[in-house]
Amino acid sequence: MLSIWRLSFLALLNSLVRSEPVVAVAHVVSRSPTFFEEWSPCHATRGHGKKALVTGITGMLGSHVAEALLEKGYEVAGVVRPRSNLRNVAAFQSKVTLVTAELTDPWRVLRLLESQRPDFIFHFAAQAFNSLSFEQPAETLHTNLMSTLHLLEAMRELKLKSTKIIIAGSSTVYGASTEAYDGPVPEEAPLQPVSPYGVSKAATEMLALSYVRAHGLHVVVPRFFIHLAPRGVESLALHDFARQVAMVERGLLSPPVLRHGDLSTRRDITDIVDSAPVVVCLGEVAPSGTVVNLGSNVSYSMQHLLHEMVRLSPSWGEGNGSHLGKLRLEQDVSRLRAYDERIVMANISKVQQLTGWVPRPNISLLLRMLLDYWRHETAFRFPETNAAPRTREEEAMAEL
Repeated sequence: MLSIWRLSFLALLNSLVRSEPVVAVAHVVSRSPTFFEEWSPCHATRGHGKKALVTGITGMLGSHVAEALLEKGYEVAGVVRPRSNLRNVAAFQSKVTLVTAELTDPWRVLRLLESQRPDFIFHFAAQAFNSLSFEQPAETLHTNLMSTLHLLEAMRELKLKSTKIIIAGSSTVYGASTEAYDGPVPEEAPLQPVSPYGVSKAATEMLALSYVRAHGLHVVVPRFFIHLAPRGVESLALHDFARQVAMVERGLLSPPVLRHGDLSTRRDITDIVDSAPVVVCLGEVAPSGTVVNLGSNVSYSMQHLLHEMVRLSPSWGEGNGSHLGKLRLEQDVSRLRAYDERIVMANISKVQQLTGWVPRPNISLLLRMLLDYWRHETAFRFPETNAAPRTREEEAMAEL
């Protein structure tokens, strides 16, 4: 395996030849594969001859799960909207079939499932941003609930009882219940959401489970705690931090201030690339009606994560940005939520019993990957600005 120093040197040479921003690429070879216990049913390859339909395939979660499905041998079709940005699927677009549909249109959804007749549906399309839901509660509730309703109704109408639908749930359904647990939150915790997004996911989950009981559909609901990977958007806190750091590095924020909300919270964070094969496996082996937490069982301080991220940037000055022109941090009251859970951590014993998955989080690597992603994204959005400064590894290499 190439060392980080050699990888950084190769990245530097490549960027000089192509006149592109320098970005460390050590993460390409450093990410460990998903680990399952020896007894796990997830070692089996079950996708050959089967079709999976992924809604929200252009999103952060959907695109990574689609890749995991392809690796398992599935034929993959993805639902996109008429104006969808396809950059997140560009690397594997030739291997999937993209179908245009608005999931809030019941007639189009019925025709979609009639033509595709998938063996599995992975439903990730949603208004998926908790913070945005406070500003757009009606849109959040309508989009998330009605798109799910139309898929379930189409399955019922077409009698697709052999089709398995995996519907993305969320840890936000627990809401205020997280305050009652001095430790990981189990699936049995009461649903007490505190945001319109949380309410929409609780309602979606209950609707889906009613179709299990009343119509015999096969439904599995993984409740996702915070999942992160490249391909995300700035509505997610750590992605927004990385975006702002990249903007400062290219001289696009003046003064060079990173604005943040409440950093006193702690969150369970999982790398999507680690969990995507688990999502696929749950679709294959979980009994109908299963609701299961999906997280890392590790709770991270948001303040610590932000400080770890900014230390990866040469724009960071010791003393919290005390040097002239260096990045500094500042709380923005407009980013504070009406209610924010203090500590959230997943009890994952159930998913481990079902799949034998053992999370192996590498949060430092994930932060570096998010920052690298936003360096590329910022360079793409603002091509006329100066190239980004070298990373710390590249600075060290230059001194050799």
